[in-house]
Amino acid sequence: MSCYSRSEKNREAFAQQIGCRAAKSYTELLRDPEVEGVLITTPNDAHTAPILEAAEKGKHVYVDKPIAHTIAEAIKIDHGCREAGVILSVGHSARRLRGSRKIKEILEQGDIGKLVMAECNFSNDRSLELTPDKWRWYKDKSPGGPLIQLAVHHADTLHYLFGPVRNVSAMAKRLYTPAEIEDVTMTILEMASGQLCYIGSNWASQGTFYTYVYGMDANLYFTVDFNFWHRSEVVDQHSRLEIQHRGSSEHKPIALSQGDMFREELEEFAECIREKKRPEVGGPEAIAALAVVHAAIRSAETRQTVDVREVMDG
Repeated sequence: MSCYSRSEKNREAFAQQIGCRAAKSYTELLRDPEVEGVLITTPNDAHTAPILEAAEKGKHVYVDKPIAHTIAEAIKIDHGCREAGVILSVGHSARRLRGSRKIKEILEQGDIGKLVMAECNFSNDRSLELTPDKWRWYKDKSPGGPLIQLAVHHADTLHYLFGPVRNVSAMAKRLYTPAEIEDVTMTILEMASGQLCYIGSNWASQGTFYTYVYGMDANLYFTVDFNFWHRSEVVDQHSRLEIQHRGSSEHKPIALSQGDMFREELEEFAECIREKKRPEVGGPEAIAALAVVHAAIRSAETRQTVDVREVMDG
């Protein structure tokens, strides 16, 4: 195992913490024959170059969401990894929450009847702490603000649960952040199946994460205690999924098993390398989620409904 950061202090500290080698350059890291795959943790707008360089050297790639900050860069990344014959895995972890997995299971069993709609929210107050030396301050590096950093999780999960998105309508405003980016957003999705879904996302309130699914026979309410979001080993213990059947006032709890969304996606990445299989979230899935985000950005700018296919086509 090896690591690299442009900051010598950071890479040495990380190497000591993890117990791995510290490469003096990214090129040196990629030359290491023991390195089979790389985890890219650069800012969103700096994903493409290190990913393509790794792919050219035959290294498999895991990158955190979003796959890139633009559709053009995302397509370039996906194409480059395909051409090189390496695995590309993208960290859309929210679909791996035990609540998300259970909702998928319940939907497949038909336990809430026909889908009516869904609403989601993923918000926190991160933009209030931004300063000009942070890349998330700038629109060209973090377009859409909370849309590309937070709502993209729900864009992926809604696709996972209900299928592709057809059209997007959105509004976005800059209310409280000192940064360039908008900090309050509301997005309506028309799914290819015809149903409507809503994603709320802001960077000004306290942390919130929920997914509510409404069916003809019952409703599902999935909520995560955001205080435990970054503690993936226990976040499922601090999550709640409830079902309310038609005609009942009771919100009946549904038991959730214990998982670890961050660990699971990395273990899957290693398994894909070993078994030469495709990850659950690869280039196409990540591009689909990013396309919803950019459709929302375009809709907010033009005040018009945007066809996701138009965004995919450039």
